[in-house]
Amino acid sequence: EISSTRESSSFESHKKPRHYNPAMGDIAFLRKRTSDLMRVTSPEHIASAAASSAGINGEQDGNSGVDDASYPHMSIGQGMKVGLKLFNFLIDGWAFSGEADASDQAMKLLNRMEDLYYQAPELKICPDVRSYTKVMNALARSRRPDAGKLAEVLLNKMEHVSATGENPTAKPNTHSYTAAIEAYANSGVEGSPQKTEEVLNRMIDKYQSGDPDVLPNARCFNAAISAYAKSDLPGAAQQAEYLLNCMDGLYMSGLPDAKPNTFNYNSLISAWANCDEEGSAQKAAEILERMEQSYAYGDPSSKPTTVSFNAVIDAYAKSGLHDAAERAEEVLRRMEYLYKSGEDVEPNTRSFNSVMNAWAKSGRDDAAEKAQDLLDFMTHLHEEGNDAVRPDAHSFCTVINAYARSQMPGKAERANNLFRAMKAAYEAGNNNSVRPNVVAVNAVMNACAYTMGDVREQNRAMEIAHRQLKDLETSGFGSPDQVTYGTFLKVCMNQMPDCSTRQQITEVIFRKCVQDGQVGNLVLQQLKAMGPPELYLHLVGRDI
Repeated sequence: EISSTRESSSFESHKKPRHYNPAMGDIAFLRKRTSDLMRVTSPEHIASAAASSAGINGEQDGNSGVDDASYPHMSIGQGMKVGLKLFNFLIDGWAFSGEADASDQAMKLLNRMEDLYYQAPELKICPDVRSYTKVMNALARSRRPDAGKLAEVLLNKMEHVSATGENPTAKPNTHSYTAAIEAYANSGVEGSPQKTEEVLNRMIDKYQSGDPDVLPNARCFNAAISAYAKSDLPGAAQQAEYLLNCMDGLYMSGLPDAKPNTFNYNSLISAWANCDEEGSAQKAAEILERMEQSYAYGDPSSKPTTVSFNAVIDAYAKSGLHDAAERAEEVLRRMEYLYKSGEDVEPNTRSFNSVMNAWAKSGRDDAAEKAQDLLDFMTHLHEEGNDAVRPDAHSFCTVINAYARSQMPGKAERANNLFRAMKAAYEAGNNNSVRPNVVAVNAVMNACAYTMGDVREQNRAMEIAHRQLKDLETSGFGSPDQVTYGTFLKVCMNQMPDCSTRQQITEVIFRKCVQDGQVGNLVLQQLKAMGPPELYLHLVGRDI
């Protein structure tokens, strides 16, 4: 598996910088001001304030009317006068606060604004397009499953109240539609990609009908493309490419905001990389080539990035093509060439890990050596001061797995040496990302399980597996899991003759597995394979 480091090509990376709202930096302040505002705008408080104001005005001039200025207590301190500006300030703070209940708090404030607009019109607090849009932003960032539905309800309301004249200030704009699309895209629920496209099509229809406030742009398209890229829907990549072509069509027809950019292309490459259809890796590579050509012809907005190249490498690693590893490495070498030529596409740890993963899966006789060469090169670059290619635990595990899958003699020893190098690098204190873990231990054991050779090599594989299991129990790097125990049993089956000693070891390991609560299907399947049936019945308590 390719590590999911934070190299998002999603629409979130595509957002423009926003003005800082101080309410986001002080959650206690945000909660207190929200609570205060909800309190002073409650029906009870407003009724009390109105009665008090009416009495004061009646004493002064006999006027029992009530207006916005006649509420002496309609503020929440520090000059924060109750009104549209204050509501929007707090909603905006919640939208980008990152708090778990941010969307609930934002919706609570919007609901109160709507109540005031209809039930206390004298306060002149009318939710506007910013109010609704910021609540949809909060929903989009919440990633809650119902975020898309709730955002679309708000969008429908905005369209209705503005079209009927009930609240013209709530007319949705580009940002409103984009927030609704992103809410669906981030929700991750079944059908969300199609819903993003539905809202996007509504947006396009508005634009083509002449609405000057609704202009489809690269960001809203990227949300829809990313939704398809992350889905497992049949034809998702094709639909993502269709959306990119729609963008291109709108741009060519005169809409500059719809011009495809690097983020859009990266999302499309990811869609093809995540697709298991034949030819998907080549399609990802074609998109990258299209980006390079466009950039070479003078379009800086389509400049490929490290993310672009890594996604294509990832596509090849997943493709199963007979020459996938060679093609993945060619992309890596292309990155190195461009970077040395002054382009900002520096290969990083993920780039190398993905290529090593492609080699590990290739089935080639020289796969392990190729993966090892790349790891050695990474180590060399890092020792020369290149922190971008710092080897991590995934790097080592990938090469260990490459040895495990190989037919090389002495692969258990090679895998164990890599684990020891990994441990030494961690203990040296200069690379915490190579901290050994149970996954690495399991990978070494897997190499031991499939070691082939003479009795001496089999004994050495058994010795390494036993040492790994004992060390894991006391190392602090993790605890044995069902994979550890199941793989150790496989080592015993493959490297020991079927004898009483093997049965005794099997019983000891199984009881330890039971004690640790790690009896799973893998362990039981391995126990069945080892036989005899009587041993399985004795240990498990039922027949095979």
